[in-house]
Amino acid sequence: MKEVYDLIIDRTEKFKDYFLDDEEENIKFFPKFNSINIIVGANNSGKSRFMRQLMSIDSLIAINDLLLNRELILEYNEHVNNFNSTKIQAFLDNHNKRSYRQIIGGVDSAEQKAEVFRKNRLGEIRIDDFGNMIKVIEDNKKRLNTLFGYDGMQEDFIKDYSKIEINFRKEFKKIKRYYIPTLRSAHSLFQIAKYGSEKKLDEPGVNDYEKIEKDIFLHTYLKNYKIDKSIDVFTGLHLYREILNSRNSEKSIRNQFEKFEKFLSINFFDGKQIDIVAKFDKSDNEKGINESELILIHVDGEKETRKLYDLGDGIQALIVLMYKIFMAESNSFIFIDEPELNLHPGMQRLFLDQISSNQDLIKKNLKYIISTHSNHFLDLTIEKDNVSIYSFSPRSNELNDKQFTIKNVNRGDNSLLKELGVNNSSVFMANCSIWVEGISDRNYIKAFLKSYTNYILKNDKKKYVNIKEDIDFAFFEYAGSNIDHYVFDEKVEKDDAEVVLQDIKSLAISNRIFLLADSDASESNSKKELRLKKLEEAKADNFIPKIIWNIREIENLLTNEMWEEILIELCNKTLVKSHEDEILLKIDEALSEIDSSNFVKKYVGEFLEAIRNKMGKIASTFILNQSAYEVKSDGSFGTIINKRELSELVFNKKFSWEVLSKNKEIENLTIEIYNFITQK
Repeated sequence: MKEVYDLIIDRTEKFKDYFLDDEEENIKFFPKFNSINIIVGANNSGKSRFMRQLMSIDSLIAINDLLLNRELILEYNEHVNNFNSTKIQAFLDNHNKRSYRQIIGGVDSAEQKAEVFRKNRLGEIRIDDFGNMIKVIEDNKKRLNTLFGYDGMQEDFIKDYSKIEINFRKEFKKIKRYYIPTLRSAHSLFQIAKYGSEKKLDEPGVNDYEKIEKDIFLHTYLKNYKIDKSIDVFTGLHLYREILNSRNSEKSIRNQFEKFEKFLSINFFDGKQIDIVAKFDKSDNEKGINESELILIHVDGEKETRKLYDLGDGIQALIVLMYKIFMAESNSFIFIDEPELNLHPGMQRLFLDQISSNQDLIKKNLKYIISTHSNHFLDLTIEKDNVSIYSFSPRSNELNDKQFTIKNVNRGDNSLLKELGVNNSSVFMANCSIWVEGISDRNYIKAFLKSYTNYILKNDKKKYVNIKEDIDFAFFEYAGSNIDHYVFDEKVEKDDAEVVLQDIKSLAISNRIFLLADSDASESNSKKELRLKKLEEAKADNFIPKIIWNIREIENLLTNEMWEEILIELCNKTLVKSHEDEILLKIDEALSEIDSSNFVKKYVGEFLEAIRNKMGKIASTFILNQSAYEVKSDGSFGTIINKRELSELVFNKKFSWEVLSKNKEIENLTIEIYNFITQK
């Protein structure tokens, strides 16, 4: 089960001005609460106030699909009431009407039976009594077990009930909460020292300064918003103090700090070892002098030690965000206002990638509640399964009260995302762009690049350059554009083709382009093949067209070793539940006889059909779903139907470079793209 729950809001008075969708009553639950929860909306749409109200609650109950569970309760109670009335109560009514009793050995057997029935009347589940639901269900099963020996006293629906799963409910108790507000900075703040006041205030460098020790940002928030002191508000002003304490704390805290240093090392210092220290002079400290208290970064192999304030604003902004996240306690809730402040779109991607896929952070099981105005940040979340998006907007009423509507934006809800202004502008801001047909090609290339960079980081650090999406490179998906027609449409006019090619060349002047296209097994000397060759001939320093001639479609790159990990996902789910070991064995047997490399010029469906026939059936049902790929009217087989889902499976499997590089097409393509991105 995915970790997605509806948060029950008991303290409704705190949220009396918030309404879910078009409901008349104020919000009673916050739907689809995920690992990462992003709140968007225009200014004055109630985002920050909602976050502050939510963070004021230290214990929450969460239900996996609240509305569905309410429906299941009604259905369950209907069966309970039917059993109680038609079986138990019917017997008791009949028993009470009897004019005599059957006495056996001095015991009234009918009365004894009636007493058993009275004691084992089934219990209903009270609506929203989620704490006792499982207990009621299990108690009813025990009662039915007691009634097992009596004719007609069974109810299979209740006896075997499993629709409401045992982990449908989750409790968040005594939640550790962190808040990173908009008023934040990695800079220490200084003021003119009380001594030396005779010096001129307007002459830079003449005055004596002292660091402001109090967190004036924090006190501003505490005054304005009455934030509970149990919430750890981190503005960054005490970053020096926190680093000093972390480096001199117990081993577990030092380990967390080292993971933070590792994150910075990989992403900003090309994998070189770094040490972050809070410079401390005890004698100055004893004299009350704090001007020399600086955060320093030692980079392995560099002579000069870097000062934090000399790093770029973007890196400093990211350090403020990521430091507290890495140091946070496990199972905490982290509230962040506008993480995009001072962050280049590429840094925004890096931030989101870290909180959604960094293994050290995933193990901590953190929950993020984030408000944002960033279109780019929203654009990035479309790719993530562990992200929920909420749109906040003002709501009008007759009394002109300040009220707000909350809408949960589902993945794929393009209309609402367009209303929010989401678009892919990163292609104009990165150092170069990789043009691919669609999201599946993008996922494959990302998987290949990630595997390759991890490999050279471990095995060839001199060659390693940390490449960041939306900073060093950006993807552009050309499906549906004029470029798409140029590459794939047989009927494109010659003049139109010339215009498209010229447009690509013009774009490449200001942004280096690597354009990837598969040949789709184009026939020799066809218009399409000639056009693709002309595209290749347009190669220049700033424009690298890459046509993959040796395969029909990018899915043909997948090797048997990769299919071995993936095929189980294309099999009949019901059969997998009961025969998983047998199916895995059949996958191995089929792949030992059928090699995907023999199908590289054919659609992937041809390969999968051969695998399907080889794996055969269990209980008269084919193991591999034919619905996974196209079945044409002429009996042939086409491409995979859900290309995106297959590419995400490959991406999430995190195949090692040792596995991927066995396919020379993957190896050569990946290295070529990596070299293109890293060329100066």
